[in-house]
Amino acid sequence: MKISLPILTLLFFSSYNYANVITQPVAPDFKVIKVDTKGEPYRCEGNAIITHNAVSSNLTTLKYFGTSISIDIYDNNDTGIGIALCNALHVIQEYHYLASNYSTYPHVTNIKSINNQPDKKHKIDPKLTELIQASIDWHDKTNGYFNIALSPVIDIWRGYRAKCKGERKLQDRCSIPTEAELSKAKLLINIKDIDLDLTNNTIQMKAGMSIDLGGIAKGWMAEMVYRQLKADGVENFMINAGGNIRHYGVHPEGRDFTTAVENPICKKYNNTLEQCQSFEDQYHEVLTGKDLAIVSSGNYLRYYRVKGKEYHHIINPKTLYPKSTGISTTIVVNNNQLFADVISTALFLMPLKEALAYANKNEDVESVWYLNVQGDKVESDQFNKYRKSF
Repeated sequence: MKISLPILTLLFFSSYNYANVITQPVAPDFKVIKVDTKGEPYRCEGNAIITHNAVSSNLTTLKYFGTSISIDIYDNNDTGIGIALCNALHVIQEYHYLASNYSTYPHVTNIKSINNQPDKKHKIDPKLTELIQASIDWHDKTNGYFNIALSPVIDIWRGYRAKCKGERKLQDRCSIPTEAELSKAKLLINIKDIDLDLTNNTIQMKAGMSIDLGGIAKGWMAEMVYRQLKADGVENFMINAGGNIRHYGVHPEGRDFTTAVENPICKKYNNTLEQCQSFEDQYHEVLTGKDLAIVSSGNYLRYYRVKGKEYHHIINPKTLYPKSTGISTTIVVNNNQLFADVISTALFLMPLKEALAYANKNEDVESVWYLNVQGDKVESDQFNKYRKSF
C-alpha cells in the first residue's frame, strides 16, 4: 500500500500453460473474515489504525469487506480529521454489516439474515432497500450480466473452492460442480422472484433463493465514504477499498492523484519473473484525473485449480461458469461513481465486442482490457485521456 501512488490491482485469467516456463504459484485458499463486534459495532478504536504525519493522515482497516481499506487525507488543516476518519469508518462498518452474506449481527437485519429465511418477509434498513433496488435495476441495464440473485450458483462454486486446500489442493484432487447441481440452482436465480417493497422497506423471496451483493456493495460503500468525508469538510483525500480507488481534490504536490495498475502476470508471480523487475514492467497503466473512481475486475486473486485449469470467483449468469476467456478490465468512471463496481463486473463478463460497445456508448465510462499473457490490450475510444504522460 502506498500513500502518494495507490495501487489498483488488476485481476487476470488465462488458460495459458506456464509449465514449460515456471512453476505455477499455489492457488490461494478461500478465506472468510468475520467481524466480532464485541457489542460495539461502531467503535472506532481497535477496529482501524489511524496515523498522522507531516503530509497526510491515514486510516487503515483489515476487518471489513474481506479486504484492506485505507483512507488518506491530505488537508493542511488537521482540525477534525480524526473525527472525520472515524465517521468514515462508521460508514464502512454500517455497509459491511448490512451487505454481509457470511455473518448475521444482532443489531441489524442483513443479507445473511434474509438468505437464512428467504421466504419470510423481512423488515430492512432503508439504506439496504436502496442498495438492493439499485442492484435489481442494473440487472436490466447490463443485459443480465449483473445478477444479485445468482447467489445459489455462487455458493456452490464457493463451496468447491473452499474444499480445495491442503493436500487435496497440492495433489490436484479438487473438483468442480456437477451439471446437475448447477441446473438445480438455476431454478433459483430469477431476479423477478425478489419482492422488494420500497415504501415499507421489506423484502421477501422464493424459498431456496439467496442474494449476493459482492458485485456492488464495496464500490457503493466507497462512494458513501466519499460523501461522508466531503460532508465533514475534507477537501483532499484518497480512498482505496481493496483496489477500488476513489479520490477527491488534489495531491499535496499540487497535481491530480495518480493510480498505477499492476501488470497481472507480474502480480501473479509476486514480481519474481525476469520481465517484472522495473516499474514500467510491474504496472501496465498509470492513470490520472480529477474526482474519479477507478476499479478493476477479473479473475486473478481469487481462484482455484482443477486438473491444471483455473476457476475464478466471478460467475457468468449466462453460463453458470466462470468466464473462460483471458479478459480482465479496468474502468475509469467520472460520473455515477456509485455504480463503478457494477459496471466493472459487467464489462468483465460481457463478450469483448459488447463490452467495448457499452464503454464507447457511455461517456462517463472508459475502460481497458488486458487480454492475454502476451500483454495484448484493447481500450475504449477515450481511455487515453486518463493516461499519465511522463
